[in-house]
Amino acid sequence: MISVILPALTEEPAAIETLAALVEGVAEGVLRDCVLVSRKPSDMLEGFADAAGCGFTVEAGPHEALVKKGAELIRADWSLVITPGLVPSGDWLTELADWIADRPRPMHAALIPFYTRRHWTARLNTLMINGQPIVTGKPHPLQGSVVATALLRQGTLPRLDMRALDARMVDRRTIF
Repeated sequence: MISVILPALTEEPAAIETLAALVEGVAEGVLRDCVLVSRKPSDMLEGFADAAGCGFTVEAGPHEALVKKGAELIRADWSLVITPGLVPSGDWLTELADWIADRPRPMHAALIPFYTRRHWTARLNTLMINGQPIVTGKPHPLQGSVVATALLRQGTLPRLDMRALDARMVDRRTIF
């Protein structure tokens, strides 16, 4: 099973859409637990997390610090990291279940590529976002990524062997 970490750098109303999409994963038995880590206290995000049965905590710092804090609070060996406001689409649950069934090693990671329908400059930016893991060996925050929880607890990820899943992360955020 996979735990979910939602690192929230901003107070994003579309986080409720992200949490709603995860309910199906819990019902299917693919996702185990969830924690929303906010950069600053937020009654809105805390309310969303509570309504979805998701844990909530606050941690100051950059994206990596929020992910590390979330990894310290979850129980599964693998973590799905999703930026609140992004919603997985397509057959993402089956893709995740199949990837875990293949028994990946800790240095393996799975990505759910980012997608946007916005204007052409945003789509060009999407190409750069989805190309970053090829160059760096690390996922971009706008992609959904499944990484070994033990690696996330270290704080800095090593170069990972990543595979893109046949699904998409759709942007529902109000800002880009």
